[in-house]
Amino acid sequence: MLYALVERWLVETNAFHLPIGEMTITLDDESKLLHLPIFCQFYTHQTLDAVETNDLLVESIRVDREVASEETRHFLGAHVHLSYLRDVYEDACSRRQWIVAAKAYLLHPVGCTIFTDKSATSVNVIYLGFFVDLRLAGGYDWVTIVLTHIYEQL
Repeated sequence: MLYALVERWLVETNAFHLPIGEMTITLDDESKLLHLPIFCQFYTHQTLDAVETNDLLVESIRVDREVASEETRHFLGAHVHLSYLRDVYEDACSRRQWIVAAKAYLLHPVGCTIFTDKSATSVNVIYLGFFVDLRLAGGYDWVTIVLTHIYEQL
């Protein structure tokens, strides 16, 4: 069914071309079909340059700046390997830094499932912004965030 919808997606109009006409999925549709409330705060982000990416990695998951630079240099952008996140998580657990471990752990499944991309081996560091303050992570409007990401990927 997903492939059938993708084949009917029109980038020019951001809508599906169906036999009954053009239509799009709205947040109201998502809310009613999935029974998910849409009332939380939005998360907005901007594209990160290399310095901002490394700063976010150093401040959030406490990695060495040189190691962060080396990791992001592979992608020429704000991405890190999923295997790198697993290593950060294991290292943080061994040092008993549970907040750092939680942030690295949460970024991994978010990059693998919700915000996956064609590479299937990396995650955009911008999503680490969701977990800078773990108390706020549950307050984001995840339905809207995911729907927006799906639209961007289509």
